[in-house]
Amino acid sequence: MDQATVITYAGGYIAAVVGAFLLYLPLLIGIVLLLVLAGTVTLVAVLVKALALGLYRFLARELRRLAGRVHGGGRPGGGELAPH
Repeated sequence: MDQATVITYAGGYIAAVVGAFLLYLPLLIGIVLLLVLAGTVTLVAVLVKALALGLYRFLARELRRLAGRVHGGGRPGGGELAPH
């Protein structure tokens, strides 16, 4: 086996690898796009969850403050509900 035959075989193997890569390139692009989409959806979900949690905490604090004012939280010894 001479040097030209070895180089020809190596070129054939490289061409086969490149051909297989090009054959599966649309599938690989689709998989990468799906992974990017999944990451984006996860990031948006985390941001929406953080926003909802912040809004919930803000509303709970404001409603607690309002309930304290309505039920006499400003009086000395106040803050608790009056017995009926």
